[in-house]
Amino acid sequence: MRYSLLAVLLSLGCPLFAQVANAEFDNVAKKFEKGAYESALESAEALMENDKHRKKPEPYLWASMCYYQIHLSDDEKMKERVKSPLRNALKYAGKAISKDKNGNLIDSNKAYFDKMKEEGVKEAVQYDAEGDYRKASSTLKQVMSVAPNDPFVQFGKGIMDIKLSSLTEAERELKVALPALEKNFRNLDYEPDPISGVLLKPGVLYYIDHLVESSYQDSAKKVAMSARVFFPLDEEVKQRYQSLE
Repeated sequence: MRYSLLAVLLSLGCPLFAQVANAEFDNVAKKFEKGAYESALESAEALMENDKHRKKPEPYLWASMCYYQIHLSDDEKMKERVKSPLRNALKYAGKAISKDKNGNLIDSNKAYFDKMKEEGVKEAVQYDAEGDYRKASSTLKQVMSVAPNDPFVQFGKGIMDIKLSSLTEAERELKVALPALEKNFRNLDYEPDPISGVLLKPGVLYYIDHLVESSYQDSAKKVAMSARVFFPLDEEVKQRYQSLE
């Protein structure tokens, strides 16, 4: 049985459909479509606690969507009752992906998972601007569970870890993300992700400056050369590169 989630459709402005393959999810689906998000969330949580359903991805997806709708809501009393709705929306979206062993639910709900990535990246950028690097890092860590193969997100997480002086963790993330980005950008047909790509330029400029300040001139020059591949026409990147020649 397939339910079109009209509330999500309206809020996201995109053709999003959650696939409900079994009648056992009808209860939460009907509550959701009526806008009874707290009640739908309770039903989803009950499914997660049920041995029959706790390994299935659907209850976690429903929980994520309920939390997201609460995040979007203007009902302040509901927001007081339900804490950290966006954070929980990301958390349960990640859990849904981890339990979707055949990828069917991911494919059927790509628009929603993209929206979760977008919201998470936006939240992390805001935390970064406010100087709350711990929350920025933890938010990007959650986004990584929603977009596990996105090197932009992983790179951004590494930069936040540098700002937190968590250098071992930063090195682990950047060691994977930077070569992946370099490989992608050397493909002339490559198109950067429009959602997470915003993390790259400020991150790479910060990384170059951090390496210079730490007296790693050779490493800074190497990263600057990569930045020139990423942004060949960008004046800020060009200036950083030329200052290291």
